[in-house]
Amino acid sequence: MNYAIILAGGSGTRFWPLSTEVEPKQFLNICSDKPMIEQAIKRIGGLIEKQNIHIATNEIYHKKIKGSLKGLNILTGNILFEPQARNTFAPISLLAEKIYKRDKDAVILVFPSDHYIKNNSKFINVLQKAIHLAKKGFIVTLGVIPVRPETGYGYIKAKSKKKNYYLIERFVEKPKIAIAKKFIKDKDFYWNTGIFVFRADILLGEIKKFMPLDYRLLTKVKDNKDLNSLWPRLTSISIDYAIMEKTKKMALVPADFGWTDLGSWEAIGDLLIKDKNGNISIGNCIDLGSKNTLCWSNNRILATIGLENIIIVNTDKATLVCAKDKTQEVKKLVGILKEKIN
Repeated sequence: MNYAIILAGGSGTRFWPLSTEVEPKQFLNICSDKPMIEQAIKRIGGLIEKQNIHIATNEIYHKKIKGSLKGLNILTGNILFEPQARNTFAPISLLAEKIYKRDKDAVILVFPSDHYIKNNSKFINVLQKAIHLAKKGFIVTLGVIPVRPETGYGYIKAKSKKKNYYLIERFVEKPKIAIAKKFIKDKDFYWNTGIFVFRADILLGEIKKFMPLDYRLLTKVKDNKDLNSLWPRLTSISIDYAIMEKTKKMALVPADFGWTDLGSWEAIGDLLIKDKNGNISIGNCIDLGSKNTLCWSNNRILATIGLENIIIVNTDKATLVCAKDKTQEVKKLVGILKEKIN
């Protein structure tokens, strides 16, 4: 059977100040009237049964996740509450082990919860192709053709085109702008969507091979007591670094379904309606003579005059003013703010 793991434990720091550690973006209504986590669940409804959907989130979001999932019929036992944030390898591995114990033939699909998908029918069609490959023993990732030199995304270089997929030459994580510009001109490079499809037994075999100490810990987790005691001993690393960049079983399926990773303010600007001067205004905003500017205000009037390529986000707690080409620096800024508060 098919199973899903939806990753919903991040704090969304690059989307500050709208997204905060207390109220991260996966629980916000950003491009819809529904929280992003709910959208992530609903878009796979025709492919995966509700009882087979698992969610990984942080323990601090216990109330948030239950509130967001109310009425969606997700089993409480299918929610992994991570004691501490430890990147993506630990939750994916732990849930893969849990699912494998239940179903030795399980095919698992991993989804971040903060993506926008424009064409859901195309999305499902690509996933079905990926499932077909996964059943043959591949660990499959979906790749999107880059449309701009994005420094906030990971890249994948494909090689050896097969019938409807590629083998993978290498991964490149968040390159500098000069490198990203070169990738745009090279048709072998794809954006890494972070969506993976694999048989549970195949992934666990690769974990045993490349992360043997973690594999032994995973097999010992039987209940919440074990989880709390063993979780801090699991390696804090992304699934990409731990497994995907090392395995020889990877395959890439090209995807064209209108994908956007809502990881920064620049990314969301690609989805919202612009005026004739390229401006986006959300909320209580008024402008004179600005160009290519995004203004978002949840409360007070935000008035701007003659700005260009600027992002301004105004909330009850804070205001961000940022050059459009510096949106990836927001995460660094939030880290500095945390240090000052602590």
